[in-house]
Amino acid sequence: MSELEKCFEELNDEFEDIELQPRTCGDDTIERLPEPLREFYSLYDSADFPFGHILPPEEALNDPVARQAFGEEWFQFGCDEYFTFWLCRYEPDGEGLCLDAWDHDSETDPEPAFADLPSFLRFLAQEYENAAW
Repeated sequence: MSELEKCFEELNDEFEDIELQPRTCGDDTIERLPEPLREFYSLYDSADFPFGHILPPEEALNDPVARQAFGEEWFQFGCDEYFTFWLCRYEPDGEGLCLDAWDHDSETDPEPAFADLPSFLRFLAQEYENAAW
């Protein structure tokens, strides 16, 4: 079992309302995505969590607003219910980090903080749990 599959099992145990939509895109679409997201998109089209959403690949790839906002360096693959965009760099930084949950009101540039999707999702789930009343 992959780390991503373990992560989804953990999240499914923790939250009752996770929805994973089966893959609909072709291999040509997956090849256009940043490497850390390819395993997810090879299995699923999108995901809904209590703490946010992973967008379908075609929607994310063809979003002109995201392309204009983040250019060729970052790929916006999801968001939360507030003002945070889920971003993945096409090329990891010097430490191998490539994922960030970036708040557009932060007045800072995105900075990669995670190397893989499972770590990123586990962090977001923990943050959500800590903020829950």
